[in-house]
Amino acid sequence: MMQFHLKTVLSALVVLGIIFAQGRPVHAGQPVSLPPQEEFKYNIKFLMFTRAAQGRLRIYRQGVNRYRAELIAETKGLIGILMYGRKNHYISELEFNPKNRQFISRLYTKLVYRQNGIERTTAAIDTKNGLVKWKYYFRDKLIGEGVDPLPKGARVEDLLSAFFNFRLGSLGPLEPGRKMVLFTLPNYKAKALKENFSEEEKKFQKFEITIPHTGTMRTYRKKFGRTKEKGLLALVKVPKSLFGQETGEVRVWFNPKMAPIAATVEDAILFGDVSGTLIKSKNSP
Repeated sequence: MMQFHLKTVLSALVVLGIIFAQGRPVHAGQPVSLPPQEEFKYNIKFLMFTRAAQGRLRIYRQGVNRYRAELIAETKGLIGILMYGRKNHYISELEFNPKNRQFISRLYTKLVYRQNGIERTTAAIDTKNGLVKWKYYFRDKLIGEGVDPLPKGARVEDLLSAFFNFRLGSLGPLEPGRKMVLFTLPNYKAKALKENFSEEEKKFQKFEITIPHTGTMRTYRKKFGRTKEKGLLALVKVPKSLFGQETGEVRVWFNPKMAPIAATVEDAILFGDVSGTLIKSKNSP
């Protein structure tokens, strides 16, 4: 049961990252500037637990057009005690292409700290040859590995490259009625263990992001008591198997400056709705 809970907590955190702010496309003739170094801190709550987990999302430079992005999520308080201090750590080694202002994921690593050991998944993305070389370890022992062809004609993002590319505008602008579909990596733990997982989890996953039309947005504001607020609503559908949700939908509310004021994961398994809130952010050139 607790495994489902942390999945849900992390889903709210990740979706906040993916849809944090409106992209800024580059127009012809404008000088190309490097993306800033940034850090965001989050608080996640559900039911009566107001601080079930905390997270940190950041990106910093490591060289010329080289960046490293990290997302760290860790349970706190009573939930932390019940889950033995469960922590997830995502790392993305990125290459920045100044020409189209796009981050390209080169190496994606996921670390899951459990009471009985550490899980580690790595995915080296070779866009030139259209391949992903992946490995899954448990307690530093290699359990499974393989090579997957990237979906033809599809743009594949890891969770962190999707976040920062969205903010840069390389995924396109946000506007009412707009829909976009992003491909992300399979569940490589499922591919390595081969048992107790659905076939869907072993395939490339999809995120569907929708910006509702004006009339639909008014309906949502009335339903959730936000009629006095201004800003934008984004609805995101994710695979149920990816985050452990019943509906697979997340709604994110933005203020007029495109800062996320709330994000809710609907019908999380066993726990109802789970909400995430941005509590602090900073950036530097």
